[in-house]
Amino acid sequence: MFRRSKFILPAVLILWGYSLSAIDLEVEILNRKQENSKISCAVFETEQGFPTESEKRLMGDTAKLESGKTICRFSGLSKKSYAVSVMEDLNGNGKMDSTFVGFPKEPWGVSNDAPMQTFGPPKFTEALFLLTENKRIQIKLNQAK
Repeated sequence: MFRRSKFILPAVLILWGYSLSAIDLEVEILNRKQENSKISCAVFETEQGFPTESEKRLMGDTAKLESGKTICRFSGLSKKSYAVSVMEDLNGNGKMDSTFVGFPKEPWGVSNDAPMQTFGPPKFTEALFLLTENKRIQIKLNQAK
């Protein structure tokens, strides 16, 4: 019995320390176009794949309607900088539809409401924000033309 307690106490302390350092991020999505659409959120810690390559994201979530607000939640993040991208899938095909020149046909947004560049998506550095404690951010969806 005494041997087990030598392992249990350190394990409890490690888990307790993790819970103190783990940070939660809540993303509220504004300007939703359709109530029955699927909204996907992604957290990126590097510019690789930002904002559209979901396989290169750190975490992803599908938004849920909570008290009339559209929310994505991320738990267990570290104190560092991140960028978030959001896409509203209007037709349910699981991807961002775009025009033949690459402009989005469906609503999208990124953290800091960083704007679309002249010839491409918003820059990762413009969407980057420092996360040091539990935080709630809002992202306004840009309505596709």
